[in-house]
Amino acid sequence: MSMIHLPDGVFRIRFDGPPAAPVLILSHPLGTDLDVWQPQIAALSHSFRVLRYDMRGHGASEVSPPGYGMERLGADVLALLDALGIARAHFCGQSMSGMIGQWLGINTPERLGKLILANTAAKIGGADLWNGRIASVETGGMGAVTG
Repeated sequence: MSMIHLPDGVFRIRFDGPPAAPVLILSHPLGTDLDVWQPQIAALSHSFRVLRYDMRGHGASEVSPPGYGMERLGADVLALLDALGIARAHFCGQSMSGMIGQWLGINTPERLGKLILANTAAKIGGADLWNGRIASVETGGMGAVTG
């Protein structure tokens, strides 16, 4: 397990694939961690340097004080890229992390090659939906929510 210490948090990251290949970031849904992408790694790591990370408050990444809006989560991706010396990457986000991808596409398109948005929307549900998912993770642990 690799950990990276940034000014605003500590994050678990993992690279797979050739070091010289284009970077593809895989960002996981709410209540999961970077391991949710494991079934895709064999195929993707032939052509890409795949970077997975545990989002703030997920997996082995740091749980920081509340305020996990899209701007903060998008800024985390940019901070990871900066710390790793990656000027531009492809980004694939699923569900909630697809919303992060949208934020990145709107605010920092120059940092992205391709933007892949899977099972996401500009807005997903209201407070009741999100509070229910949060409660599921708090009582059932990681993996209690799959999307």
